[in-house]
Amino acid sequence: MLGAIALLGVSVPSASAGQQALSCNTSVGDTGGWAECTGSGTWRVRSVCSWNDTDKYTQWITTNKKTRVYATDCYFNIVDVVVQMK
Repeated sequence: MLGAIALLGVSVPSASAGQQALSCNTSVGDTGGWAECTGSGTWRVRSVCSWNDTDKYTQWITTNKKTRVYATDCYFNIVDVVVQMK
C-alpha cells in the first residue's frame, strides 16, 4: 500500500506540469492577429470577432518549440486573440 501512495505522489506532479508547458504571447491587428507559444503542448488560436461576426478558430496543433500561428481573420474587426490549450 505504501508503494501505491508513493506512485500516486509521483504521478500527480507530472500531470500538473504538462498543463503549464506553454508560454504564449498574442497580438491583435485590424481584422487578424497571431499567437506565439514556446514550450510543448496542444493548442489553437481563437479570433474573437466584433459585430455579428462569429468567432473563428485555427486547427489544433501540437508543438514542442517556439511556434507562431496566425489567427483566422474576422470579417469586420478583431477584438482579441486567445490561445486555447487542450
